[in-house]
Amino acid sequence: MDSWDLETDVVVVGAGGAGLVAALAAAEHRARVLVVEKEERAGGNTGISAGLVVAAGSHLQRAAGESGTPEELAADAWEANGHTSDRDLTLALCRASGPVIDWMMDRGVPFEWMSGYRYPGHSRAWLHAPRERHGEPIIAALLSALARQPRIDLRLGTPATGLATDETSAVTGIRAAAVAGEPFAVRAGKVILAADGFGANREMVARFIPAFSEALYYGAAGCTGDAIAWGMDLGAATAFMDSFQPHSSIAYPERIFVTTFLVNNGAIQVNCHGSRFSDETKGYGEHALAVQRQPGRRVYEIFDRRIREAAEASYARFGECVNSGALVAADTLEELANQLSLPPGALQLTIAQYHTAIARGHDEFGRRRFGKPLVPPFYGIAVTSALFHTQGGLVIDAQARVQHTNGKTIGNLYAAGGTAAGFSGNGCGGYLAGMGLLSAYALGKIAGDQAASALV
Repeated sequence: MDSWDLETDVVVVGAGGAGLVAALAAAEHRARVLVVEKEERAGGNTGISAGLVVAAGSHLQRAAGESGTPEELAADAWEANGHTSDRDLTLALCRASGPVIDWMMDRGVPFEWMSGYRYPGHSRAWLHAPRERHGEPIIAALLSALARQPRIDLRLGTPATGLATDETSAVTGIRAAAVAGEPFAVRAGKVILAADGFGANREMVARFIPAFSEALYYGAAGCTGDAIAWGMDLGAATAFMDSFQPHSSIAYPERIFVTTFLVNNGAIQVNCHGSRFSDETKGYGEHALAVQRQPGRRVYEIFDRRIREAAEASYARFGECVNSGALVAADTLEELANQLSLPPGALQLTIAQYHTAIARGHDEFGRRRFGKPLVPPFYGIAVTSALFHTQGGLVIDAQARVQHTNGKTIGNLYAAGGTAAGFSGNGCGGYLAGMGLLSAYALGKIAGDQAASALV
C-alpha cells in the first residue's frame, strides 16, 4: 500500500458478538482499535439469535454448585461433531467459556444460567442467555461498554473491501469504504476478521452446502463470506466449509423463530398429509434436512395448551409467534386439521399412533423423548426449516491466528466467530447448541487479547 488514510493498532472487521468482544478486549490492553461494520446496525447473527451460549465454570454455575468442567463440555462438543474438531483449539475454547461469560457480565451483559434446561447432547446444564432469550440485550450491553471505552472507534455503514499486505504476505491493514462511499486505507498492527460466515451468499452456499441451497436463510444479511474469501486469497487454510447450523422450526410465511422448546417438551411435526416423517428431537441438522424433503418444504408443528403455556413461561420470544397470528387454536383435532388444510382423519390417526409410542417409550423414527399425551385444546403452526449460519471458515490456532495452507501463520491476521472454522465437523449433524456463540465470544476475547499483546 503506497499511502494510508488512517493508522491504528488493531482493526476489527465486523461488529457482531465476536467483533465487539474482540474490540473491547484489545482496548483493555491499551490498544487503539478501529471497528468497521458494513451494516448500519451492529449485531450480526448474535443480534438476531436466541442468545444461547454454552459455558463451563461461570460464576453463576459455581455459585449454584454446578461442577461441570471445561473438559466435560469439550467432550460433549466432540461427541456431537464426531471428534473432528481440533483437540487443542476445542479445549482452549471450552476452558475460556466460563471466564468469558464472567468477563462479559462484568461489562454489563445480562446473562442468566439456564439451570433447568439442556439441549440434546448436553451432559450438563451448560446454557447461559439473557432473560429475553434474544441476542439484542447482549449487543446492547456490548455497545454500551464500547461507548465507555475511548480507545475504540466504531464505524457503522463502513464495509471493509479487502486486506492490505506487504512483500512477505503479512497483513498490514485493510481497505474500506466510508459511509459516503469514498475508499480509504487503514494501516494496522493487527487485523481481526470477525465478519461471520457466508449464509447470505447464495453462490457460496450453493458451492459448499448444495443440499441446503434452496432453504430459507434466517441469518444476518451481512454474512456474505467476504472475510473468508480474503483469507483464502492469501492462501489461508479452511475447514468444514460444508458445515452449517439449520433450524427446523421457522414460522412460515411469517419468518418468525419458533423455539425447539416445543418439540423438546412433546410437540410433533406433520407434513401436508398429516403424517409424521422424522424424529423431531434428534438435533438441528438431520431433522431440518427431513423438513426440506417434505412437499412444499412446509410442515406443521402440533402441540397442546400445556406445551404452549410452558413455552410462554420459559421462552419470552414465543410471544412473537402468538402475537403474529401464526398460531392456530382448536378444541378438536378435526377442527385444527381443517384450519391447517390437513386431512382430519390422517391427523387423528397420527396423534393416536404418537400416544401409543409414548406408552411404548419409542417410535418408528427412533424418538424416545416425548412428554405427555396431547390433550385439547390443540395448537398448530406452519413452519419450515432454514439456514441459520454457516460453520466453516479459516483455520486458526489456539491464539486465533489464521493459518496458511503450508502450516505457517499468516502474519498479523486473526479470526473469530463465523469467519473462523467452527466446531461442528462436516455437514449439519454435529452442531452442539450454544457452541456458535461460544465461538464468537471466546474466540473474540482470545483474538483481542492476543492481537493487542503481540503489538510491537
